[in-house]
Formats: sequence, structure tokens, C-alpha cells
Amino acid sequence: MRRLALLLGVAWLLALTGNRSLVVVRGPSMLPRLWPGDRLLTVPAVGPVRAGAVVVVRDPGEPDHLVVKRVAAVTGAGIDVRGDNPAASTDSRTWGPLPRSAVRRRALRRWPDLRSPLT
Repeated sequence: MRRLALLLGVAWLLALTGNRSLVVVRGPSMLPRLWPGDRLLTVPAVGPVRAGAVVVVRDPGEPDHLVVKRVAAVTGAGIDVRGDNPAASTDSRTWGPLPRSAVRRRALRRWPDLRSPLT
């Protein structure tokens, strides 16, 4: 049983790290932490999402459009996402809470990491 759990854990990590991709930040909604043109190394959003995490979500108004936001809160109704620059961000203040399934990817770090961390 212990060996099976270890193998499943290793398989999960390989799947998670094997499906990395770069996402480019567009627009000023995440300033000052993330600038337009920044590239984020992302992985699929597997498991619970925590407040403070930078995520890629589907825009509820344009389902084909993905946006980068920070998780402000996790509630029973879903997740509340916000841009770091409220004056230039359309987010849960407009959309309301999003279902957890709206989170497509989780950002690990800026790539290449030229400035401060994401948090």
C-alpha cells in the first residue's frame, strides 16, 4: 500500500511537471507584480487553490479568452479572483465568484525570473 501511494505520488508529479507551459501576461491588470509581456511558467490546476496564488482562468464574458489573476479568496461559492491593479482590472468584482473549474492553470514563477517573486 505504501509503495502504491509512492508510485501514484511520483506519477502525479511527473504528469504535473511534464505539462508545463508559458503564458504571456497581456495588459496592465496585474501591475506592479506582473508586467505586460512577462512570461509565466504554469502547470495544470490540480488540487486545491489557495488565496494568493496566481492563476490562469477563463474570462466568463469571453470563454475563449484566458486571463491571469490572483486568488483573493476561496469560498463555498467558488473563488474570488482579482487583478493586482484594481483600476485596470476586470475580475470577480465584476463577474462575481468563479467556479473552481474556471481555473485552468497555476503560475509557478516568472520565466525567466528577472524580478521579484509572484507573491
